[in-house]
Amino acid sequence: MTGSCLKKKNNSGVKFFSDLYLLKNLCLHKSWIPTFPIEDNMTEDPKLYRALGPVFISSIEPLLSGKDLIDTNHIKTIISVTKSDIPQKYKTSPYVHLQVPIDDLDSEIIFPYIEQVNKLVKETIYKPTSKEVVIKNDGKFKPELSGNAVLIHCQSGISRSVAFACAYLMNRHNLPLEHALHAIRRNNPEHTFLPNDGFLQQLNVYKETDWCCDVATLRKVSPRWRAYRMQYLIAPQINRLNSGGNGGDNSFSVVEQANEKDDENWFGFKCAKCRALLASSSVYLPHLPPYEKDDKQMYFTKTVYKRKRVIDRQTGHNECTHVFTEPLQWMKEKITNNEELEGRLDCYKCNTKVGGWNWKGDRCSCGKWIVPAIHLLKSKIVQVDKNNRLILQSDNRAV
Repeated sequence: MTGSCLKKKNNSGVKFFSDLYLLKNLCLHKSWIPTFPIEDNMTEDPKLYRALGPVFISSIEPLLSGKDLIDTNHIKTIISVTKSDIPQKYKTSPYVHLQVPIDDLDSEIIFPYIEQVNKLVKETIYKPTSKEVVIKNDGKFKPELSGNAVLIHCQSGISRSVAFACAYLMNRHNLPLEHALHAIRRNNPEHTFLPNDGFLQQLNVYKETDWCCDVATLRKVSPRWRAYRMQYLIAPQINRLNSGGNGGDNSFSVVEQANEKDDENWFGFKCAKCRALLASSSVYLPHLPPYEKDDKQMYFTKTVYKRKRVIDRQTGHNECTHVFTEPLQWMKEKITNNEELEGRLDCYKCNTKVGGWNWKGDRCSCGKWIVPAIHLLKSKIVQVDKNNRLILQSDNRAV
């Protein structure tokens, strides 16, 4: 065994260990990431980037050149993460082709395609598991490589293809996004691999929710997914509605009552004056206060008027005074019938001020910027559990 790869001699030649074993301790030491050896009859194309093992990433250029990818790189399966067409030769036998028709936009949702892509990659690069293989390995699942490779490509080989390659590596080896990206970049330091911010947020959600790809479920269980929807899907639709365009009506959620929820963790926010239900856990957008000393959001800075000279600097509060939510039906008239970028929110029952909204973003008392922002003031609301009991803070005050 050598430092750069692990291989085992047997009667059939060189047999590669499972990449699961190779990445087992990746999270512990990013300075050493093993690579798969290249077989003697495999030539490395400078325009094909090896993500890990028999998984390649590229732009559309190698396909437009008409190269025989099977002879040169054993690539049998081609996954096109683009709306652009590829030559017909790659869509028919002996190749297997899958089209993922998405654009490189922050608002593109990749969850509907992740499971299909992951399944095709596994079916291509691994041999079908048999009982003999499982018994031989003491009942542990250790699939053997089939010798075939997969190419995941997009238009430039920078964002879309990298996002799906990361999704596969994360799921296959239980990796966080950071380490999956590092593995790809470590093998190809000369090329840029950078999925757009929307893809990165979705991949983090994918890991946090134990590989959930159902967007309806994600909305219920993942605050990070709700924050993504707010930033890239809901806010643009409402902005179009405010500009006189169509769409945006389905962006306003209905607050779910406690009796509609089977989840024991349900909680709601009610008006402190009249106890009208204003929001619930299904539309709540939590945030983490900035805690790094070099994070500028941690400080409130006051400067001289029209000058950059700092005259005062204070640290943000430890306790947040705002509760951020998705736009709700009772807010619709106030938000959409107003040409301003910001405004106040009044309780729909007693007309008491309970919060505000700002499409440019708003800052919580902890210093965290939320863009766009729809918030309720904790001083104007109370938090209740499923049984309508007040939820108290550590100082015995209602939230």
